[in-house]
Amino acid sequence: MMDRNDPQPLTAVPDPEIPAGFPSGSAIRRIDWGAQRAFDLLLVPVSEGQEAEGSSLSVLAREWATTGSGGSQVAAGCPGSVLIPLYGNHVVWSPERGAVIAEAGRLDTLAAALTEFAQCERRLRDLEQRGDSLNNRVETDAASILVAGEATDQPPRGGVQGSQLESISIRAELSKIAPLVHAPVLHPPTAASQLAERLRDRTRLAERHDLATNRADFAVQVYEACGQRAFDAKIARRQSGLEWAILVILLGQMALMLVEILSSRTGQ
Repeated sequence: MMDRNDPQPLTAVPDPEIPAGFPSGSAIRRIDWGAQRAFDLLLVPVSEGQEAEGSSLSVLAREWATTGSGGSQVAAGCPGSVLIPLYGNHVVWSPERGAVIAEAGRLDTLAAALTEFAQCERRLRDLEQRGDSLNNRVETDAASILVAGEATDQPPRGGVQGSQLESISIRAELSKIAPLVHAPVLHPPTAASQLAERLRDRTRLAERHDLATNRADFAVQVYEACGQRAFDAKIARRQSGLEWAILVILLGQMALMLVEILSSRTGQ
């Protein structure tokens, strides 16, 4: 079953969109992320042994990739673009664009590895942004939960309940991408595995995932603790009401007994 976050099939972009300075045979593929977002992937084939040509083209590719990332929010500690040299090949990544400059035999393999990384990084970046927004509301939501729990038997609803579900959703999504973020080193290594490892290292993907997970766990724990406290306050109010009801009943019985005693003495 396809994940709803999986990218759509690659689609070719017309040649006129290829920037100047790249050799014939270059192509741009567009990966549709959904929600009116896409990742453009520039593929530049070079001849075997032309490392100098690849180095000069990598500079152009990085400039092209960076100019397309002006509207993207980059997480703290993550560079705006990354250039990875790999066995005479060059791979460029930025939040909205990427490029692979490689021999024809390795072009598709490296492109697939870059695409998988770009998807994983994009999902993590979305979760980081959602987590930041949620953590800005945690203190206010916690106060609302406690006040509602102390004032009424009704559980908090609306925005607070939505935030609680959001914290659980973020934590669940982070657990889904954890195997990709913390992928073990492959032995023997391949060009694709080494590229993925270097991209994860340069963008601090594991550290960012751990931080986002800790923050999501904190939000989940806060909502759970506040919910438990509100529930305990609700139970305490009910117990207090029951105790008062028992006390009223006992007082009523004592009053009836007193009336009966006084009536019997009056009759005598």
